[in-house]
Amino acid sequence: MNRFSILQDAKECYVCGTTQNIHIHEVFYGRNRQNSIKDGCCVYLCGKHHNLSNSGVHFDKKLDMMLKQQMELCWCKYYNKTPEDFRKRYYCNYLD
Repeated sequence: MNRFSILQDAKECYVCGTTQNIHIHEVFYGRNRQNSIKDGCCVYLCGKHHNLSNSGVHFDKKLDMMLKQQMELCWCKYYNKTPEDFRKRYYCNYLD
């Protein structure tokens, strides 16, 4: 399945803007990973901000939550859906 981002057009790190060593990260994982991929709930991150340092999203819970919150807002706007629609699809809410 082709992964894409509804949050970004450019393939640059969402955190620092670099275009070097770019990884794609599914913002919603676990039981929500397939929906995340289908819906474009992915972001481009450099290795440092993905999983190659302690400041990466896999280790930094604050960054992880910030991406989830921004993606939930973006998903509702992009698909013209409500927060309740998001909760039904992803079984959670990151904005409350």
